[in-house]
Amino acid sequence: MVEKALYGITALRYAGGNVVEAMMGLIDGAHRKWDLSPSPTRIVGVIDRMVEGDTVISMFPDDQGGLRAGPEVKVDLSGGIEMLALEEEAPGRSLQDLPRF
Repeated sequence: MVEKALYGITALRYAGGNVVEAMMGLIDGAHRKWDLSPSPTRIVGVIDRMVEGDTVISMFPDDQGGLRAGPEVKVDLSGGIEMLALEEEAPGRSLQDLPRF
């Protein structure tokens, strides 16, 4: 059985109102560090990871200067366009609350 990868998104880049890139990295199996540091990834690359069965989560800054795992990222087909959304949103923990780069 092939183990699925876990990716984290730490920031987003917008063009107009649309997300066009994400800072995405590969998280280690113990979920404690980066196996592959976040780097700019086009949205199609993020969606491809999810289509392949990998999990992508949001990573929000915490009060100690680190990152804390947030909700899982999903594909939203609103208006017939593939966009990113979070499985669950809470105040201060929506996709729009991620830092921008």
